[in-house]
Amino acid sequence: MKKLAYTIVLSLVTLVYSGCTKLDEEPKGLMAPEGFFKTPDDVQAVIMGAYAEWNTTQIEKSFWLTLQLRSDMVDIGDVGTAAERIAINNFSMDANNSLISESWVRFYQSISGANTAIKAARSITADAKVKNELEARARFIRAFTYFHLVRCFGDVPYLDTPVESAEQLDAINRTAESEVYKKIVEDLIFAKNNLPAKNTADVRNIGTQGSAATLLADVYLTLKQFTNAATEARFVINNAASFNYQLEKNYQDLFNANIETTGILKEPVFTIDKKATLFSGGYDPVEGMVNLTRVKGLAARSLSVNVPSLKVYNSWDSRDYRRKVAFEDTIDIKGVKTAILKAPATISIKRPHIAKYFRYTGPGPLVSGDDRSSDHHYCMYRYAEVLLIAAEAIAETEGASNEAIGYVNLIRTRARWNGTSLNAFPINVNAGISKEDFIKAVREERRLEFAFEFNRWYDIKRWGILEEAFTSVDSYEPHAVVKSRDYLFPIPQTEISITDFNQNPGY
Repeated sequence: MKKLAYTIVLSLVTLVYSGCTKLDEEPKGLMAPEGFFKTPDDVQAVIMGAYAEWNTTQIEKSFWLTLQLRSDMVDIGDVGTAAERIAINNFSMDANNSLISESWVRFYQSISGANTAIKAARSITADAKVKNELEARARFIRAFTYFHLVRCFGDVPYLDTPVESAEQLDAINRTAESEVYKKIVEDLIFAKNNLPAKNTADVRNIGTQGSAATLLADVYLTLKQFTNAATEARFVINNAASFNYQLEKNYQDLFNANIETTGILKEPVFTIDKKATLFSGGYDPVEGMVNLTRVKGLAARSLSVNVPSLKVYNSWDSRDYRRKVAFEDTIDIKGVKTAILKAPATISIKRPHIAKYFRYTGPGPLVSGDDRSSDHHYCMYRYAEVLLIAAEAIAETEGASNEAIGYVNLIRTRARWNGTSLNAFPINVNAGISKEDFIKAVREERRLEFAFEFNRWYDIKRWGILEEAFTSVDSYEPHAVVKSRDYLFPIPQTEISITDFNQNPGY
């Protein structure tokens, strides 16, 4: 457990405290928040550090990329890219994959900061409401982080207090999935009950009551506790006005950083902001999805790494406005608009590319001159997902009710808006549809609505459709998979080598 111990300690010393306050020369009791934190601002600084871990270049270039490549919507474009990326895409990765180990470290750094903040919030002298809100912010990001960990790795070490002794380190082991989920739910119920409806200035990169309930609904959906999932999703829908949530009229606006940075969008529920000022330690990433997805040969640092499977593009009805937003299928060659499939030799990856991240990168890159950067606010959750969680959970428990159908039709109505007027496609789901057909329709709606937004792999996993997604005649991206192995990632070998952890099956 020494490796994990070093991760915990170093995260606190170098990533949380640095820039927040000055350390003593001999910081005895460093892991004891009651001896270090005095005010709510002290605690808030550590909370920001825990959130900021999700805003790093390492997470974007390792974890978000991993989730995209693991899905059946995205393939490797440039086969000359790093072998570790190709291995993730081809289901041939092993426990030495650096993208996996980088993600693991960042997760536990975030958890470490959250645990420190929780204990600190309980120890400072302040109004009970203030203390509970600080704790709730920390418990939200801890739950969010563990939710990703447990879905990716299964049983994982569950730490809910700062590590303050060697005895604690020696006792750490992998915790059963069921227990991890239980703790996640406890955190989110506390967060929902103690977070505000909106943050100051309505920023959405810190937990709120609405985002806590949304995350809780997703957790319940994953656990197949459909009644609970429907209850939480309905809570968000019924209180949408208080939370300032609604569907945006124009789907493209959700991926236009020129608009995102104005703070006028109401659909985002919880975001990771590319240029957030969560922390003063230089966390603003300068590369990631922009150059990973942009057409190689189009700009100096364009890589064509994660590129849509061609079947995804060809099978998507062109009347659906979301297709136009999701894909870049033409490029400008000396002032002439040219189809990528017919581009000259300077464009080596002749396939439509993901447009959601590099089409409108915001004003920041123009100022910095860095063609890798962007001002995007990546939506971890948006109101459209609340509606589709509700639709799926209600259908699973109550059938294809008018309420559930109505939520899907709200999404489809927005998809008919082409930026200037309404089209006739996609058509509404009709009343009287069977439960089975409706659930299929919801699943397909999720695939299209959230294309290339980091959650397709989780849907494949929770629906148990690994083989259907990758080995059937209808597969968008055929790969050989091993059912007994490939629903989980390997525990990083750096952890296995110096602990007595058991490795996940097949690795």
